[in-house]
Amino acid sequence: MTQPKHIPLGVGFYPDWWNKNYGLSFGREFYYDADYRVDVLAKSQKVLYERFGDVGLGDPDPKPSPKITFGMVMLPAIFGCDIVYKDDALPWAMPLNLSKEDCDKLVKPDLPTVSPMKEVLGQIDHLKAKYGKVVGDINTTGVQNLALKLRGDQLYIDFFEDPEFCHRLLKFCTECMIDLWKFIYPITGTGAIDVTPMCDPTIYCVANCTVEQISGDTYEEFGLPYDILLSNACHPFGIHHCGNLDAVAEQYAKVPNLVFIEAGFGSDFASARKIFGPDVAFNARISPVQMKNDTAEGIEATVKEVIDQGAPLSNYSIDTVGLTHGVPDENVRIARKTAMTYGTY
Repeated sequence: MTQPKHIPLGVGFYPDWWNKNYGLSFGREFYYDADYRVDVLAKSQKVLYERFGDVGLGDPDPKPSPKITFGMVMLPAIFGCDIVYKDDALPWAMPLNLSKEDCDKLVKPDLPTVSPMKEVLGQIDHLKAKYGKVVGDINTTGVQNLALKLRGDQLYIDFFEDPEFCHRLLKFCTECMIDLWKFIYPITGTGAIDVTPMCDPTIYCVANCTVEQISGDTYEEFGLPYDILLSNACHPFGIHHCGNLDAVAEQYAKVPNLVFIEAGFGSDFASARKIFGPDVAFNARISPVQMKNDTAEGIEATVKEVIDQGAPLSNYSIDTVGLTHGVPDENVRIARKTAMTYGTY
């Protein structure tokens, strides 16, 4: 008799959870000091096991993970954005708010020679010498994300007032992202680890964190052509979509080489599954606000509801990413237990 399997349910704690509970810092040192990062990652796995080992999280004896990462700010930092680092938050790039003229003067960077990429290359050499390998990758961010860091929120007005300029800028951003992926992928063989843990790490997954802020029609005109360019250059291809997916699901389905989609809470997961078809792996995200504020019974009901929308379950998963300090431990446990028992196939 074949042993039943269950869908995976990922648990991702935000830096403030680690910092306030265990004093672990995810500030600038975490991204610039490889040895410090390896130590923090090992400690995090050990304390996670001590706290949630009963539901399969963490590792009682973690081996060093020689990981590279830079959040979602590598390309913004290369172009000169100020990066805000905090012990209890992810790094954040401040927009440059460039004029159209300055945007048009931008040139693609020589990646091996520019900071902070050259510092990361130094980390790669160090980790390989010490551990014999390196894992992880560099989040290229998304096309619209990067354009917003360069142009600022004025980009949303440009969509209507100067479409030709927008296409120039978005194409430039796309080309820079492709260059970054092609530079890093041969080193580690992965393109999704720095974006989402729920995706096959060997594919390229783009972080479309701001697409929810535009309509499906606007995405079709200003986003879809560039995601198609990405997917043809960097494939197999996945999309990480923050927020509700419903407005752009049909447009995303037009992207070639798509093998993975991640949808934010509030999405109609069942409808999206039908739009993408059973061969596209699907990750459904549960609200971190609900995880923090709801009862265990409410969390169990939500996980069951999300599972009910997921057929076929063989390539379906759930993620509870972004859990902040104060989320009840029992909510984490019930979410995991419900996926293990109710989410069998």
